[in-house]
Amino acid sequence: MALDGTYTGLKASVADWLNRQDLTSQIPDFITIGEARMNRKLRVLQMETLSDGTSADGLVAVPSDWLETRTFRLEDPTAGQQILEYVGEEEFDQLEASGLTSTTRYYTIINGAFQVLPVPTAAVSYDLRYYAKIPALSGTNASNWLLLKSPDLYLYSALLGATVFLKDDDRLPLWAGAWNEITEDMKMESERAKRPTTRLRTVKSTFG
Repeated sequence: MALDGTYTGLKASVADWLNRQDLTSQIPDFITIGEARMNRKLRVLQMETLSDGTSADGLVAVPSDWLETRTFRLEDPTAGQQILEYVGEEEFDQLEASGLTSTTRYYTIINGAFQVLPVPTAAVSYDLRYYAKIPALSGTNASNWLLLKSPDLYLYSALLGATVFLKDDDRLPLWAGAWNEITEDMKMESERAKRPTTRLRTVKSTFG
């Protein structure tokens, strides 16, 4: 079965590439290991998402699919929109102990929640832009955006996920090299996609 954008097709392709038809029960684990690797390494446009809402106590729950924050903003009733600065837990404690007041400027992550400082005196609106986990494939989730966009990356990720199980496999350097090349290409593609093309169209229009 070809890589057809489905979980079933991916499992079949992994078995074919490994030249092993006796790993039916292990291949889902290889794919899961590959997904964990991609979540650690890959940061592209399609992973960016937005969570917004209000907070009355200076706490915002970390989304279940959160990987990494891009920006965390609060809409302060008096100071307007503020982009908050991340500080480590120890520095946060020091700032809090200093009796810091006025506009909310900082945040950290404690016990599964974003905590801001100084704590607003009234409910505030927030928006959190972050990189989200790749939706995991399973028997009930047959596909996702990454498998459809880059089936080759999914395949190599699963093959690399199998290397510990297979032990000494001389194909590992080839798979690792292909994985690295694809991820770098995707990152470059993502950066190009973020760049506006207005100026380029204007230049073409000006010079014919």
